[in-house]
Amino acid sequence: MYPCKYEYHNGIFRQYIDNKRIGMKVHHCCSQRRPPMLTPSPLLHTQLRRAGVAYVVIILAGMSSEMMFRAAALSSGEMSQTVSALRASTLLDCVMIGADIYVALTFYAVFRAVDPQKALFATVLRLMQGAVIAGSLMLQLCAIHAPDQAAWLMAAQADGYDLGLLFFALNTALMAQLLCHSGLLSPMTKRVLPPLLMTSALIYGVNSTLALLGSNFAEILAPSYAIPLVSESAFALWLLIAQPRRFETPPQS
Repeated sequence: MYPCKYEYHNGIFRQYIDNKRIGMKVHHCCSQRRPPMLTPSPLLHTQLRRAGVAYVVIILAGMSSEMMFRAAALSSGEMSQTVSALRASTLLDCVMIGADIYVALTFYAVFRAVDPQKALFATVLRLMQGAVIAGSLMLQLCAIHAPDQAAWLMAAQADGYDLGLLFFALNTALMAQLLCHSGLLSPMTKRVLPPLLMTSALIYGVNSTLALLGSNFAEILAPSYAIPLVSESAFALWLLIAQPRRFETPPQS
C-alpha cells in the first residue's frame, strides 16, 4: 500500500515522515537526563567545610611562601638569611601541597556524583600539579645547600611552579563546570563563581605558558594573578560559610 500512497500522495507522505521524525527527535531531547545534582546532607556540609579550611591553608601558605620568604631569599645579600628564608618557604610549600592533596581527594568524593569522569580528571590534574611543584622544591633544597647558586636554582624552581600551574589551570576549568552542574549554587552565585574560576583557568594557562616560553609578556601580565586570588578566595569563602541547598533549574520550554 505504501508504494501506491507514496506515488499518489508524494508530498503528503514525505511531510508525514518528516513530522514523525521531528516528533521523535523532540521527544528524545525532552527525555534526556539532566546531570545528577548533589543532595545536601550533614556529610556533604562537613566535607565542604573541611575542604574550605584546607583551601584557606593553601592560599595563606602559598602566598606567604612566595611573597614573604621566597622573595626575601632572592633579595637578601647574606647567605644565612637566604638559607633561613628558603627553609621557611620550603616548609610552607609542603604544607600547601599536603592541603592540596586533601582538597583534591575531598572534591573527588563530593563531585563524582555530578560527573565521574570530570571529577576524576580534575583530581588527577590537581594531584599532578602537586607532584610537579613538589618535584621543583628539590631545586629549592639544592639552593639551601648551595646558596651561592641560589639565583639560577630558584629560576629553575619557578619554571617548575609554572609547569604545575598548567595542570592546575585545567583542573580549575573542570571544577567550574562541576560546580555549575552540582545544583548547590544559588542563581546569583552561579552567575559569578564559575565564570570567575574559568577566567582564572585562562589566566593560569596563558601566564604560565608565556613564562615557560620566556616571553616578556609574562611579567607584563603578572598583575592579572589578582583575579585568580580573588576567585579562589571567593571559592574558599563559599565552601566555609555557604549553606548547601539544592537549587533546581526549571526546565526550558
